[in-house]
Formats: sequence, C-alpha cells, structure tokens
Amino acid sequence: GALTVQLTFLLTIEKSNAATATVLQFLSPTIIVAWFSLVRKSRPGILVFCAILTSLIGTFLLVTHGNPTSLSISPAALFWGIASAFAAAFYTTYPSTLIARYGTLPVVGWSMLIGGLILLPFYARQGTNFVVNGSLILAFFYLVVIGTSLTFSLYLKGAQLIGGPKASILSCAEPLSSALLSLLLLGITFTLPDWLGTLLILSSVILISMDSRRRARKINRPARHE
Repeated sequence: GALTVQLTFLLTIEKSNAATATVLQFLSPTIIVAWFSLVRKSRPGILVFCAILTSLIGTFLLVTHGNPTSLSISPAALFWGIASAFAAAFYTTYPSTLIARYGTLPVVGWSMLIGGLILLPFYARQGTNFVVNGSLILAFFYLVVIGTSLTFSLYLKGAQLIGGPKASILSCAEPLSSALLSLLLLGITFTLPDWLGTLLILSSVILISMDSRRRARKINRPARHE
C-alpha cells in the first residue's frame, strides 16, 4: 500500500532524480488496465491498446534514449521505478472499498502509521548519523505532511468526487511540474528523448481516461425501445 508506494518512489529518486521517478510511476494506469484485461479475459479496446503501446515506447525512450544497447538511468533506478508503478497501481485499486466505508483520511492515516511502524525496526538498528536541526525538521515536516499525507488525501478524495478518469488527466500535470522544478531548482536537464518519453507516457494516461469515459457513456446510454 502506501508504504510500498512511498518507499519505492523515494528509492527511485535516490537512484535517479525526482522527474524520472515521477514519470515512471505514471506507468501505473497502464498496468491497471492491462491487469484487468488479463483477469477478465477481455480484449483491450483500440484506445487501451494504443495506451499500452505508447507507454512502452515512452518508457523505452526514457530509459535508453533510443539506444537499446545502453541505459540512460541505472538498472537500480529502472527496477525501483517499475516497482513504484506496480505499487501505485495496487494502491489505486485496492483501497476503494475501504475508502467508501471509512473515508479518505482514516485510510491514509492508518496506512502511513502502519507503514512507519513496519520500517521502524529496520531504521532503529542502523542508528542515526545525522544532526537534528531546524532545517532537517522542516524538511521532514514538508515531506510527511505536504508531500505525502496531504498529497495522498487530496488525490484519493478527488478521485472519489470526480472519478478516476478525470483525476488521472488532472494528475498528468505532476510529471511535467516535477521536470520543470527539477530543471529550475536542481539543475537537472531533460534531453529530447526524455521529453518525448514523458509525453508518450502521459498520453497513455489520457487515452486510458478517454476509454473509461467512452465505456461509461456506453453503459449509461438508455436502451432504445422499439
């Protein structure tokens, strides 16, 4: 759940950068539709097929820059990035029944509390090798409250209010903003293959959202009586 999403995402950032980690995590919608198509043994529609294809091509460009003989990111970054996408796919689909029953904030709060308790023994054995000061406390406050708790709560609540397709389209601004902020604040540059790969992966999310809306209209369309 939340533990796996955050842990794999932060490990991807550690092995690469925030922009790459965010883009790779956006493979999760493609993983979700591919999984449901497999479980339900249904052939994906043309939009879903195009979404899967564009996400694969986008990932290829992002991690190889178009050269299949080399990786533009480390193997560890690729592994944790793909793991982050699978974790996000699970976290997006699994807690829907819990959220409907208990609400967004209790589910997010308890999942993060339990996740922190699980990691605590591993961290306690390592000890502390850093100095606790005001800057560190402020950084942790931002990471925990704004970057994690508030972000997860707002996204899940938004998805509950406006539906998954619209939420997915609106969240496409995240990888682009992450790339721009990485460029402006951290000096991390994206090459042309990086931008193309990012846009293709984001296009797959939009295609999936379009397919979901098309299916919803088809289901809600009143039957014609002769």
